[in-house]
Amino acid sequence: MRIATMAFLSFTTITAATACGSSLPPPNDEWAAAQSDVGAANAGGALAVPDAKLHLELSQEDLQKSKELIGNDNKRAASLIAVARVEAQLALQLAKAAQAADTARQAQADLQKAKGN
Repeated sequence: MRIATMAFLSFTTITAATACGSSLPPPNDEWAAAQSDVGAANAGGALAVPDAKLHLELSQEDLQKSKELIGNDNKRAASLIAVARVEAQLALQLAKAAQAADTARQAQADLQKAKGN
C-alpha cells in the first residue's frame, strides 16, 4: 500500500509539473522581438566587427534552438529567446562602439594633420 501511494504521488507530481510547464503560452511575441534585435544588429554593422559578429551568431543559434522548443518546452524557449535578445543587443552595441572608435581615430588623425600644416 505504501509503495502504491508513493507511486501515485510521484505520478501526480510529474503530471502537475508537466501540465504547468506546457501551460505557458508560446513566446511568439518575444521571438519576434528577438528577430528584430538581430536585424538591428545586422543593420548596425555587427558583421564587420569580429566580437559583434560572434555575439550575433550566438544570438541566431539561440533563436534557432528556441524555435525548435516552442510548443514543447515554452519555458526553456523563452529563456533562450531572452539570451538571444541580449546577445543581439550586445552585438549592436559592440558594432556601435567600434564605429565610434574609428570615428574618434579619424578625428584625431585629422586634428594632427591640421596642426602639422
